[in-house]
Amino acid sequence: MAITLLSQLPALTHTRFKTAGARVSCDPPSSSADGVGTLYVDEKRLVFFSSDTDSGFSIDYQTIVIHAISRGADDAGAHLYCQLDGPFPECAGHKAANGRQSDSDDDEDQFAEIKFFPEDPQHLDDLFKAMSDCAALNPDANSDGDDSGSDENGYCEEQAGDSESNSEDGHAVQYIGDFDPADFITSADQLVRLTPEGKAVLAHLESVIVYSATAAEPGIDGRFDDAE
Repeated sequence: MAITLLSQLPALTHTRFKTAGARVSCDPPSSSADGVGTLYVDEKRLVFFSSDTDSGFSIDYQTIVIHAISRGADDAGAHLYCQLDGPFPECAGHKAANGRQSDSDDDEDQFAEIKFFPEDPQHLDDLFKAMSDCAALNPDANSDGDDSGSDENGYCEEQAGDSESNSEDGHAVQYIGDFDPADFITSADQLVRLTPEGKAVLAHLESVIVYSATAAEPGIDGRFDDAE
């Protein structure tokens, strides 16, 4: 996990997207991820920086587990939602977004959620596309594994449940060369296979990611549709 707190804007290699006047918030709260500044989608990392406070942060793409557009059905407003693979630097030991209270020994069980609110919500689609493109340029180096038959960029990691119980069924981490495609949940009738922890994580993600009203026909939530 690589999150860097900044006191000056770093050199950027190739910025795919930039938007000024963006607002950021973090759960658990962090003073370093709270305020208004400029969001840069660089090919190497995501950078948020405020010239007013000379502060900000950068996040490597490998640290971002999920990114999605939330259209803002609640009071939060339309934003780009990001879930990180660990706590924000200042938030270690605080109650994380997954609801766990932990000390320094359990920090790896925490994760942070960051929301970016562009000044113009019309920029969300371009922001999302730029992030998706840059994430594809920066695959997780730890996903290679030792299996020569595995795809060099592909891996599937269980996000829910405790690692000890998952490892008993061999599902804690699965590399492309090892996994059974039947392990993926691809339709609503397979949700019964989720553990209680998995169902809790799914419910939380559905509460923060708002699906477009036009994304699916009535009675179909679109969760299992192929991404376009």
